[in-house]
Amino acid sequence: MNEERQEWINKRAYSLWEQHGREHGHDQQHWEQATRERDELERIALPHHLKRSGSGEVDDATRKAINGTRNTTAAPTRKSRPTADRGNTV
Repeated sequence: MNEERQEWINKRAYSLWEQHGREHGHDQQHWEQATRERDELERIALPHHLKRSGSGEVDDATRKAINGTRNTTAAPTRKSRPTADRGNTV
């Protein structure tokens, strides 16, 4: 396992531990979930030619894919303002 992949999994497992209230005894579950998430990210985010074993470009491509999703912002939603009462006026 290369160092960048290992670091990503470490950070994700730590994040999962924090999200679950820092309970002890679930480290294996968090580690396995982080590994599955990284595998899925690589499966979806990487172009086919980079998925071959031995490619040194895997982490660069993954990083670009992750950064691309972080830089994408959803269009702002428009909140409707209450309209003035257009009922009968005297």
